[in-house]
Amino acid sequence: MKINEIIKEDLDPATDPMVGLETDTPPQEHSAPIKNATTYPGQNSSTGSAYLNYRFGIALAGAPDFPAAAEPWIGGDPLLAPYTKEEMNMMDAAAKYVGDNTKRVHSNSKSQEQSDTNKTSVVNKPKKNKYGV
Repeated sequence: MKINEIIKEDLDPATDPMVGLETDTPPQEHSAPIKNATTYPGQNSSTGSAYLNYRFGIALAGAPDFPAAAEPWIGGDPLLAPYTKEEMNMMDAAAKYVGDNTKRVHSNSKSQEQSDTNKTSVVNKPKKNKYGV
């Protein structure tokens, strides 16, 4: 059997829709074996929000006992933490080049230890032997 006997190319893609794509619901033979087939079009990466899809996955991992916020303080924003003033100047210049004036600063330029950081060493003090060494 030749390949052109198997594949039928008599459909015009401009006028004839592909089978199964002409309706909003899948064909019965596709949906029948899948219990509770559900989609969320708002999370579609090409037409909706990929970030919403990511947050849905986070919420799904903890549901129903550990609820997750729809969007935390950082949202889908990239987090940049420049260490030096020169790096901050580079970021500001890059934002200016692309016309992004939505900068939000969440902390100051001083690094501080967290309050629960150990203030004493966890290593035991050296013990002297019977000779005092």
